[in-house]
Amino acid sequence: MPIPADIGIDPNGRFISPLHTHDTTGVIHMEATHTYPFTLGQFFTVWGVAFSAHQLGAYRDGPRRRVQIYVNGKAIANPVGYVMKPHDSIIVGYGKPGSFPKKIATKFPSGL
Repeated sequence: MPIPADIGIDPNGRFISPLHTHDTTGVIHMEATHTYPFTLGQFFTVWGVAFSAHQLGAYRDGPRRRVQIYVNGKAIANPVGYVMKPHDSIIVGYGKPGSFPKKIATKFPSGL
């Protein structure tokens, strides 16, 4: 499912989180006055979605399906604490192992 637009953005324009989205492209913007090691877990907190190595929203690991997180094609053991880097390809999925891609090529807009 696509990541929604305007995560971390107040619809009345009064607040914008340092972690936010503008559209449904899946690009997470990390904008702060100082360099900060933003984690994937912090993004899910801003989004308001439960997240751990074994839970994605209402979905939890089970005998046939599980939460799987890949960064740049490699499985991540501690996704909540993963410090995001510019242009990371992050896949967060739930399902049968091997049922979705481990990496997706993303074209980032110039300036990002």
